[in-house]
Amino acid sequence: MASSPRQAEPQLRPGDLNLADPDALLAHGIPPHDYLAALRREAPVHWNPPPRDPGGGMLEVSRGFWVLSRHADVLRASRDAGTFSSWLETNVIWDATRHPLHGLEAQRKGIMCQDPPEHTRLRRLVQPGFTPRMVAQLEPAVRAHSRSIAERLGDRASLDAVEDLAAELPSITLCELMGIPQEDRHLIRRWGTSLAHIENDDGSNSESAMQLLAYSHELVKAKRSSPDGSALSAYANTPVDGKLLSAGQINSFFLTLAIAGHETTTNLIGNGLLALLREPDQLERLRGDLALLPTAIEELLRYDGPVQATLRVAREDVEIGGHAIEAGSLLLVGIGAANHDADVFADPEQLDVARDPNPHLAFGFGAHFCLGAPLARLELATSFSTVLDRMPGLELVEEPRWKPNYIIRGLEALRAGG
Repeated sequence: MASSPRQAEPQLRPGDLNLADPDALLAHGIPPHDYLAALRREAPVHWNPPPRDPGGGMLEVSRGFWVLSRHADVLRASRDAGTFSSWLETNVIWDATRHPLHGLEAQRKGIMCQDPPEHTRLRRLVQPGFTPRMVAQLEPAVRAHSRSIAERLGDRASLDAVEDLAAELPSITLCELMGIPQEDRHLIRRWGTSLAHIENDDGSNSESAMQLLAYSHELVKAKRSSPDGSALSAYANTPVDGKLLSAGQINSFFLTLAIAGHETTTNLIGNGLLALLREPDQLERLRGDLALLPTAIEELLRYDGPVQATLRVAREDVEIGGHAIEAGSLLLVGIGAANHDADVFADPEQLDVARDPNPHLAFGFGAHFCLGAPLARLELATSFSTVLDRMPGLELVEEPRWKPNYIIRGLEALRAGG
């Protein structure tokens, strides 16, 4: 089971694949590493035509888009909010009845979809809950929860490392941060997992969104009547320009954390564990020298991060790589592709737990750099410390199953034992 996750694929050329076609992606891998490598080599600024079936899953767009796959171009689009907007108009995201979640006002008012100055104001309000100091205060609880999870697993012959290990710690930590009662924490985990499955066309993600928003409404009422020092309490009770945030803004914050604070961190832990299990020499190298843990974390973020791409809209006509991008054009900013750019990373398909420097873009860059990055790093370090200490013989027992989602990459299941 020591084979690389970068499985050989038939040689693809730019234009052979539509990145908004779920059937094509399922056939060639999610993400299709060989195709993204071909784009970097031959067409780093590539026009992807409109999908045949808008709203068909994985990448919910209703028109064609430009694909950026080089590190330099992805960095430029990520840091220049003045030229590349995070505001996604309704004609960009497919918001027909098939996926009504995408038309929710709460989604559109979210911090992730805002540009400065509104984004700056909202981020400044949320930032205190995610500072290194706040993370340091959470660290003892995070480590205690991690030990508790390991003790519950005991000496099992096998486990699902996603369900039993990777999903547990982010869920508990998010609820600690937000001040969510312990008896309700299973609900947040269920809703967050469902919301991340944008490929579902059975209405389940929209139903989960409605349930989460109703829960958020009642929880915010409780936080406003009895503030408790949690991040959600601060967000709900701190005035912005002399008035409290609207229900839509708070609901959007709650939605964002339910996905980003739970699902992406779960995927980060699961993807990282799989990468190490498939590269046992790197796993043993890390086990023999725990001082490598900080660089290993950055490498796991680069190698197979949980967010493979983001979307931006050109505010004005702009040239990228010799291509004229018209104002209003949609761009797929390929974070995962950029993190395997051979012009930046030596031998990018090789996992190297000692890689340094490592200018990966897994947490984004610029105004939208991930607020939860310090907390995610803590959770990853704690999880892997637990695995290295308490599960010395862990190895894959069957091929893992991936979620059919291009943007948010993660495992459905990871059976391991030993």
